Amino acid sequence: MKFFITTISISVLLTGCFTMHPSTHEYTILPSYIPSKQVTQSVNATLKLSSTRSITSLASTQFYYLKGTSTIGAYVYSRWADTPSAMIDRAVYSSLQNQELFSTLVSSTSNVTADLLLESDLNAFYHRFHDDSTSEGFIDITYRLINPKTKTTIATKRFIIIEPSPSKDAKGGVIALNQATHELSNQCIAWLNTSIKDSTWKK
Repeated sequence: MKFFITTISISVLLTGCFTMHPSTHEYTILPSYIPSKQVTQSVNATLKLSSTRSITSLASTQFYYLKGTSTIGAYVYSRWADTPSAMIDRAVYSSLQNQELFSTLVSSTSNVTADLLLESDLNAFYHRFHDDSTSEGFIDITYRLINPKTKTTIATKRFIIIEPSPSKDAKGGVIALNQATHELSNQCIAWLNTSIKDSTWKK
């Protein structure tokens, strides 16, 4: 009897030692390349992109989902390769380069004196679920075009981007947020193009 109990105990311990956990999947958002230019004429100015500020929960690489309007959770075995803010910044920067809206484009780490400054605040970057069993990529971000010389705001715009998810898992959320980020880049460029040309700003 003692031998039987000992054998069972060892078997349980060994089973616990060799329990396999699912591997963690890491995802990223690659900048999109738009072959056709939306911009017909470049603005003779240097634009600097400030690093996007975000709410505390989005300042990490955790991959969050949102149920309804208030319940937030994190995928256990899925995460981002970088923060949502950094991925959005790269996507917008790449699109601005492709479209050549400004004669010079510099990142937040550059020491170059800029004629214009683009600031942004990220409030949402979630795989959002609804009660009707549908889900979507959801981004809520506000951009401000600043004149750094006068410290005044030339234009401001809040973007709420929603793209349907093909599935209700992390992979589906990644696809939807990729599409939402690319759509954000397109809309941001269109807004900047209109804002700078409609404003009274002079270099």
